[in-house]
Order: sequence, then C-alpha cells, then structure tokens
Amino acid sequence: MVGVKVIGSDPDFQPELAAAGSRLAVVKFTMAGCRPCIRIAPAFNMFSNKYPHVVFLEVDVHVCQGTAGANNISATPTFLFFRNRVRVDQYQGADAAGLEEKINCRLDTRMLSLMHFLFSFCSCLSSQTRETRKRRRSTT
Repeated sequence: MVGVKVIGSDPDFQPELAAAGSRLAVVKFTMAGCRPCIRIAPAFNMFSNKYPHVVFLEVDVHVCQGTAGANNISATPTFLFFRNRVRVDQYQGADAAGLEEKINCRLDTRMLSLMHFLFSFCSCLSSQTRETRKRRRSTT
C-alpha cells in the first residue's frame, strides 16, 4: 500500500492492522491543530511512498478516542509500530530523521535484501533486452 490510510473510526483500526499481516505497520496518532503533528506530516507522507512495503496509518485521537485510549496515547504525535498486530516499538515527537531511523530499525532486513536482489535482476533483464534489440537491428 502506497500512501497514508486515514482511520475514520475506532472499528476500522483493528482490521487495518490485521490486513498489514507480517508487514511493518506505522501508526501516527495525531490531533487537529497540533503544530508538531502538522510539521511531521509531509515527512510521514513521503515515507509512505519511500517505503511501499510498510503500511502507514493515521489516527486522529479526537475521532478515534477508543483506539487512542486502548493504545495509551498521552501526547501527539506518537508513532506506534506493529507487526502481526503486535506492538513492537514506539516513537514520540516530530523529528523526521529520528522517525525514519526508527522505521529503518524495524524493517525486515531479509525483505530489503530480497527487494534489492529483485530490482537488480530487473535492471539486468532490461539491459539484456536492450542489447538483444540492438543485435537484432544490426543483423537485419
């Protein structure tokens, strides 16, 4: 999933976590008018595109009070990290570099290695295809 999914109500939260499965889910707890929340929003959106294999969710603590309470949210912005619906970490504050460091810390390194391999393989196939086309043109 690319982009940030905004959770519109308390009953929507658990199904979204379940849908993430074994992928890392980063949940931003925010509040309208919160200046640090507004400041970190562009970076959070950028991370959702930079890390397409991570699920990014946003919860407004006033809209989803039950979800915020169940997760003991006492300040915004607070970021909770889940894998298989289990909370594995948290980060509080509006420092984009610190948040990205935490995301990278929680990524499955096996997945990153496999993705690097796949992208390299695709690049290799593309260059082989170009070379094959050049050879075909030169022989005709």
